[in-house]
Amino acid sequence: MEMTTGPGTERATWPRSFAAYLLAGIAALMLVGGLAAVLLYLIPPPPLQLAELQPAFQVSSEANLPVGGSRLVNWGDQVILVVRTDEQSYVGLQGTAPSDGCILRWDATSMRVVSPCTYLVYDLHGNVVRGLTTVPLDRYPVFVRDGVVYVARS
Repeated sequence: MEMTTGPGTERATWPRSFAAYLLAGIAALMLVGGLAAVLLYLIPPPPLQLAELQPAFQVSSEANLPVGGSRLVNWGDQVILVVRTDEQSYVGLQGTAPSDGCILRWDATSMRVVSPCTYLVYDLHGNVVRGLTTVPLDRYPVFVRDGVVYVARS
């Protein structure tokens, strides 16, 4: 340690070493980390959007849903089958069989909804065509906005 003396003042100079630079770097890093944590805390989070509370659910773009094609979507605890019957027509039906809860499938060749578990067959209106039940499927309104297909609450 060097002591420099001047006219009436004494000043001590410390030699800078690796440890001093390391300590200054750690202190600066902690300061920047603390400021980043405070800023992240102060930035508001995005609004919470629960699928169950939304008025409509996005299914797919029109280009990804061909004529005669279908999509199964999970909207909260509901499963919905969306079918594109022609260029401008869409049908939204309950995606599970009411009698056994089996996931329904779209058969494009017969234009029917079938249950592979109990061999129930439904038409595009959700009515039973063949099977040992009379309980129809729930229907959901389907609409297109800006080239995107949405299903809404019934």
